[in-house]
Amino acid sequence: MPNHEMLIVKKAFDFSKWLLHHTGKFPKSFRFSIAVRLENSVLEFTELVAVANMRSSKLQGLHEADEVLTRLRLLFRMSFEMKFINLASYEFGSQQIAELGKMLGGWIKKVEQSVEK
Repeated sequence: MPNHEMLIVKKAFDFSKWLLHHTGKFPKSFRFSIAVRLENSVLEFTELVAVANMRSSKLQGLHEADEVLTRLRLLFRMSFEMKFINLASYEFGSQQIAELGKMLGGWIKKVEQSVEK
């Protein structure tokens, strides 16, 4: 497993753990809507990048992960705007999501270039 690809899996795993600790503190009335969707999105992203790393044909899984990351961004922002997470957590989480997005984008670009050759 190449280093940069293993790194995104590790970062996604670590971010998943961090986020799961926060969603448990959401108001009860939103735990089965926003919290569950946020949890499912972060876990699905982590699974998709881990599985894509194992496959010889990675591109479809990486594009799916990109779609899930978009959902994750949206739900995370909504969680902040509804005051389920504080500013410091929002800033940290947003930085993590942005970093995951950059890593994923670089990986997609690398795979697309290798497919073109």
